[in-house]
Amino acid sequence: MMSLERPLRVVVCGTRFGRVYLRGIEKLKDKFKLVGILARGSEQAAKCASEYNVPLYTSTEQLTKENVDIVCVVIRSAVLGGAGTNIADRLLSKGINVIQEHPVHYEDVLRCRKTARKFDAYYEVNSFYPNLKTVRRFIDVTRKVLKKSEAIYIDAACSMQVLYPLVDILGKALGGFRPWSFKLDNDNSEKNPFSSLSGEVNGIPINLRVMNQMNTTDPDNHTHLLHRIVIETTIGSVILTDSNGIVLWNPTMYVPQNEDGVLDLYGENEFLDFQVTELLLPIEKRSYRDVYNNLWPEGIAAMLEEFRDKILNLKTDNQLAQYELVACQVWKDIGEKLGPAKIIKGKNLYPVFLKDL
Repeated sequence: MMSLERPLRVVVCGTRFGRVYLRGIEKLKDKFKLVGILARGSEQAAKCASEYNVPLYTSTEQLTKENVDIVCVVIRSAVLGGAGTNIADRLLSKGINVIQEHPVHYEDVLRCRKTARKFDAYYEVNSFYPNLKTVRRFIDVTRKVLKKSEAIYIDAACSMQVLYPLVDILGKALGGFRPWSFKLDNDNSEKNPFSSLSGEVNGIPINLRVMNQMNTTDPDNHTHLLHRIVIETTIGSVILTDSNGIVLWNPTMYVPQNEDGVLDLYGENEFLDFQVTELLLPIEKRSYRDVYNNLWPEGIAAMLEEFRDKILNLKTDNQLAQYELVACQVWKDIGEKLGPAKIIKGKNLYPVFLKDL
């Protein structure tokens, strides 16, 4: 075990979604210290560096394992046409630990894993959403339910931008992917926003719907949904309404027969006392301001703590490495079945509250 009194020094690369990482680091000041921002020198990056009172680095050559312990690479990877993978690989070759934001192609994960192993560093792909409080609860409860029952089917939906995290959520909840297979069930017509696939994950039948659309002028918006998942088992279903939403437990409706062979709708049996739906987390009146200021940064903080524990305790992560590579393969297989995203023209949105309807 490594003994380290000081907080781990962190640099965040990228200041678009990287701002969520910055807020997550703030929540763990006793365990992490932000020591810089790595970017191309934009006005946005300079503003963030000034706000957090840290240096703005513009080259990986300025970073060494003597002045930083972890770099969070929060820019697009090679599979999305970005420089994230090359940056991650260069930092790992310096012996610097790296967390890379999803998605990352199988070959790139393999490349970075090899570099990390060669230069005695830790590397991990962060799919982000599985670390959110709501999703962690969904994963935990699904695991417990599957210890007492058998899965019957999975019904899942997401936007294509967050397909990799959906794969990761399912893998973590089910305890793996093998065997898996998918086939495209519809022709991805213009009127239907969803592409539908069927198949299996971990041997469990799955229906998967993906909004395979992209607004190229505003790619971060017009997704309409993040993740909706139902895992049906022999004793009930675990339901994730949304990555930022709530988790529900619906016990299976069952009506036993009495001695006369009549359905016991009005007698005395334990099934009558089941709640039709139970909340697995208390409902929070959560605005998107709360999501961006608290829920998402708390997810980053949870991921960082696990990464820190691995570094300080010199834990091997061979099992995680194999899991990551398989997750990338599953994501790649689905993507190949889906084909290219349909280009759409999104309309500018304006806020509509329930009271306005």
